[in-house]
Amino acid sequence: MYKCILFDMDGTLVNSFEGIRHAYQAAFAAVSKPFPGEVFVRKVIGAPLPQAFAGLAKLTIQETKRAVRAYREYYQSKGKYEVYVYPEVSETLRLLKEKGCFLAVATLKRESFALEMLEHLGLLHCMDAVCGADGDDSFTKADLIYMGMKKAGAGGKETLLVGDTHYDARGARETGVDFLAVTYGFGFRTTREAKEEGARWTARSAAEILPAALKTEPVYTE
Repeated sequence: MYKCILFDMDGTLVNSFEGIRHAYQAAFAAVSKPFPGEVFVRKVIGAPLPQAFAGLAKLTIQETKRAVRAYREYYQSKGKYEVYVYPEVSETLRLLKEKGCFLAVATLKRESFALEMLEHLGLLHCMDAVCGADGDDSFTKADLIYMGMKKAGAGGKETLLVGDTHYDARGARETGVDFLAVTYGFGFRTTREAKEEGARWTARSAAEILPAALKTEPVYTE
C-alpha cells in the first residue's frame, strides 16, 4: 500500500471541461483572438496557463498576461461551478482513507479555486492536503508533488501520483514517484499510451484506482 496518494484534479477527480472551455473562450476574446476550439482545450488541460497561452497559442507576453487574467476572472465567477465529480471517486477516496492512506490533491489550478471547488463538491473532507498553483504560476507539477510528499512525510517509493495527462506523467518521472494513469479523463485514452509515458498502473474507472493504490493487483492491460 502506498503511504501517500496524490491526485491530479481536472480529468482525474472531476470533469471540469465545460468550465475550462468557457474560460478559454473568455480569455481569447479578451485579447481579440479567435478561440482555437475544443481540440486545443483538451490538449492544454493540465498545463500551466502561461505555457498554454504563450507556448502553445503563441500569444505575446502582454497578451498572455491579459488572457490569464480573463481566464481566471471567468473561472472565479462561473467556471468553477461548471464541474461534476466522476463516478466512483467519492467511494474510492473513502475506502483509501479507511485504509490509512494520506490523500492530497496536486493541481496546477489556483489553490484557492481548488479548495473552493473541492468543498463545494463534497470532496475536501477526504483530503489531508491540497497543493495548488500560487499567484505567480511559479510552481511545476513536480513542485506540487514534492509539497504533497513533504506534508505526508513520505518518500518517493511510498508515493503514488494519479493523473490523466502527460504533464502528470512528467511530474511523476521528475520526482521519482510511481504514476497511475486514468484513461477516463482528458488525456490518456489507452493503457498502451499511458505505459509509453511511464505509467506503472492504469485505471479505466475511479474504482480501479483502489487495487493499484493498495498494490493488490498487477498492472491492467487491454
